[in-house]
Amino acid sequence: MKRSIYLITFLAFILRFGLGVTAFVALPQLGYESKPQQAGYLFFDAYRRDSQAWDLAVSGKPLARAFDQKFASDQYGGLLWISAFTYRYLSAGTHLPLLLVFLAALIGSLGVIFVYLSAKRLMDEKSAFLASLIFAFFPEAILQGASQMREPFLMTFVAMAFYGLVEWQATRAKNPLIWTVLALVGMFFISPGFILVTLVAAAGWLYFFVSERSDSGMGRKIPWQALVVAAGIFVLALVAVAASWDSLVTVKGGGVLGIIGGWARGTAKWNTYLLGRSSGIVQLLFQALPSALAMPFVAIYGILQPVLPAAVFEPTVPFWQTLGIIRALGWYLLLPLVAFAPFSAGILHVGQRPSWRWLSLVVWGWILVAAVRGGGDQWDNPRYRVILLIWLSMLAAQAFYAVKSASGRWFWRIVGVETIILLVFGHWYSWRYLGFGFNLGIRNTLVIAIGLAMLVVLGDWLWQRSRAASRL
Repeated sequence: MKRSIYLITFLAFILRFGLGVTAFVALPQLGYESKPQQAGYLFFDAYRRDSQAWDLAVSGKPLARAFDQKFASDQYGGLLWISAFTYRYLSAGTHLPLLLVFLAALIGSLGVIFVYLSAKRLMDEKSAFLASLIFAFFPEAILQGASQMREPFLMTFVAMAFYGLVEWQATRAKNPLIWTVLALVGMFFISPGFILVTLVAAAGWLYFFVSERSDSGMGRKIPWQALVVAAGIFVLALVAVAASWDSLVTVKGGGVLGIIGGWARGTAKWNTYLLGRSSGIVQLLFQALPSALAMPFVAIYGILQPVLPAAVFEPTVPFWQTLGIIRALGWYLLLPLVAFAPFSAGILHVGQRPSWRWLSLVVWGWILVAAVRGGGDQWDNPRYRVILLIWLSMLAAQAFYAVKSASGRWFWRIVGVETIILLVFGHWYSWRYLGFGFNLGIRNTLVIAIGLAMLVVLGDWLWQRSRAASRL
């Protein structure tokens, strides 16, 4: 493996741990007056879990108590157990929150190696290197790795599991599968639900993937009829949920419908809470939209979080504003590439296209789930979606080197839409907070943004069609 990858891994660790140390020292002076920030924690969840872990460590009680339901700071108990174990046996009787930050930063940065090794098996050297850079320096990943959170562990576990899969796929040796098993065990300990996400992604990858060296040269195809049906079902389900939200969330009992109803009730309550706390554009838009559009709005707004114009214009303390701008800028640079990835798969070997489109489907499905579950919150859905950063990084790297291909026009259309959204809503935020510009109203702002976005895509498509026709 190239020395540069080890250097990138080291720099990734330094950035994560450095931010954690900086926050621990500076937040009591530069942050808000809340207890977590006055204690030097970036996240309330980290503060609560770490506090309970210390209490458990010094209590003399069995560490298995971490899995007791009364410890509500950790839904699954695994990270609480690790934290309590670390304090009891490695901290010499002293509460050292930075010890857990060190562990999170270390584990989170080691994922760079697995991303590179996986990408090198599937892509060329420059694409693998770019995927590693994205994983190492994506701002949201650095932020999560700088705190006592689950996400840095899960990001590396997913990367480790996928590496074991693709290495076994390439060599048929059993040893690489040890990495996959270890990763699944880690997920079971930290957050068992991601075992299912990983296995679903892996199963689809194995089903659709065909090596370039395959004699047939053809992979399994996803019929366009199946894609249309799947898209139709998704749209109908979204409309049905939006139209009958109240009836759905009142469903009780077991079975699939009961599970969906339980999830919907939790999501409805959580979104209501988040939207109630939100300011500015969220409340105004949510109040102005018809009820049938509430869920689609939550999903789209969640995808756009953290919103860059809001990070720039909404007043807050300088520490969090700077951090917010960097987080949002990182996502808005990555988003067009991830959105372009399904189109860019067309330049790949014909046998590999379905497998990469499958990864795109998994990633975008998860982005939507995170957006809906996280509502209008600028913290939860970004940290949910960053867990699949290995695939976000690989898709973005593959798409980056496909921009000059025939399908690259779609990338620039996506960039055009994103630019319009940033400019139009940037104007709205500048008027709201600085009095600069024109008072168009939030509804007019939304209509202008949608209209201009559609005009850019449709206009460019028609222009390209007319140019193609003129060459005939």
